[in-house]
Amino acid sequence: MKEQQGVLLAELGGTKARLAITKDSKTFSEYEEFFMKDFISAEEIFNTYFEKKGFLFRKAIIGVAAPIINEKVVFTNSKVSFDLKSLKQNFFDIELTVLNDLEMQAYAINSLSEDELSLIGIEPPIKKGPKVLVSPGTGLGLAGIIGDYVVFTEGGHIQIPYGIDTFNLIIKDFFKRNQRYPTFEDFLSGKGITYIYNFLNDSDLDNISNEEILMNKENSSCIKTRKLFFKLFALYLRFAALMWGSLSGVYISGSIANSLFDIESESAFRKAFEESDKMQDLLLSIPIYLVKDVDLGLRGGLVMASKLKTI
Repeated sequence: MKEQQGVLLAELGGTKARLAITKDSKTFSEYEEFFMKDFISAEEIFNTYFEKKGFLFRKAIIGVAAPIINEKVVFTNSKVSFDLKSLKQNFFDIELTVLNDLEMQAYAINSLSEDELSLIGIEPPIKKGPKVLVSPGTGLGLAGIIGDYVVFTEGGHIQIPYGIDTFNLIIKDFFKRNQRYPTFEDFLSGKGITYIYNFLNDSDLDNISNEEILMNKENSSCIKTRKLFFKLFALYLRFAALMWGSLSGVYISGSIANSLFDIESESAFRKAFEESDKMQDLLLSIPIYLVKDVDLGLRGGLVMASKLKTI
């Protein structure tokens, strides 16, 4: 197979794998998308991509929706796993960077234009400080952004505080079913939306998508699900903003977030975010931005590729 100059950009998420090539660190091409469930290893994904294109690359920047421990990656939401050493030996011996997928997405935030962002609520005065990116999807990702530096976290796995009346019943139900208390990711994710919906319906329904649940304004169970998800999401963003001191903004991304908001709901969400007896003045000063449907992972890969000595 013919080798070409350039860098492979790959985002291996909980549900889909997105791959492309950059040769100039400004644009990407040769985009392909695969379902993670169809593969058992990252090597198989890359072999499939290269065979389809008829060429290979020896440099790669890869974002993964999984922790990286002792140079091993094991996905919690799919069968895929891989070893960094093996991947470097067999494919990317010149350059290999593997990082958390939301960390990779976060590198794109500072490069977004105003047209790629939608302000949630009234814009507060802009202040200098950190930013935070939160993305509910197959899981729940959170990354901090300080200047050009990105901080990876597993903030989605923080346990939901018990004792908040709005959430006590569903927390009790989750504990009864799973013998553990839920984390924010258990509810602020695709599987979480389904769980909330089934809890409110007292049923197990599989034939309605998460986006349909969030966007349906006629079905009472969908409306209740949206309201509960809304309140919990606002609470989580409030926690994230206060912990990070994200004066330059809270950014939210992904298809779930883009299904959640309309003009009517934006002001209600902003109000829920600002609820605090002690810190309301600070929260009032923090803007919230919805990132429109742009491919943040690959965009972040471009930013990282621009820092390489050679493409």
